[in-house]
Amino acid sequence: MASGGRVPEQQSLGSWQGVTLDIAAWDAVAADVDLSFACMFTHELDGEPRGGLLHLNQALSGRLVQLRDEGVFLGAPMETLLISKPPTTFAARAVMVIGMGVPSQWATALTAQAVATAVRAATQLRVASAAFAPSLLDAGIAPNQTTNTASEMMKAVTLAIDAQVSLATNGLAPAPSLRRWVFDVGAAGFAAAAGEFRATLDQLKAG
Repeated sequence: MASGGRVPEQQSLGSWQGVTLDIAAWDAVAADVDLSFACMFTHELDGEPRGGLLHLNQALSGRLVQLRDEGVFLGAPMETLLISKPPTTFAARAVMVIGMGVPSQWATALTAQAVATAVRAATQLRVASAAFAPSLLDAGIAPNQTTNTASEMMKAVTLAIDAQVSLATNGLAPAPSLRRWVFDVGAAGFAAAAGEFRATLDQLKAG
């Protein structure tokens, strides 16, 4: 649920290889899925997290930033931290944080790599639903630097789903359990992101 008990805005974008692709105006704490992903850099450009990442840290009683400060989780590129027993205040049954490296070195390709990592992790953990928050604005990266990020994330997700289906087709893994994937976005950028995601998915389906 969103703050104040409001139901967060959600839309279906379509589907790919049997996986429903949605978008929702929620964060890693509020995502009502089996496995919720958030991203975290080695540090924030403004000195502290904001938005959904701040909410995640607060919901963990400050322990996420504490773990990073102590070197338990560095935020190195594609490093993962699985929180399999989140507090009962979380809607998600589990949370995984994916490292993104140094924020000043961020590029769109890094977020595409992170979302592909998330799809693989969700498949390996045999979950049915997952949500992904890129956490870019939360780290202080300006909105004008994130152009085309939604499009690249959609491409990365479909490629990662294809790879997991291919493994199963070749008898090297069981059929993927993942049936729902949600892109987490802020309410302010919801409409624009939904349009970009949907347009990219349409292009991919058209070949």
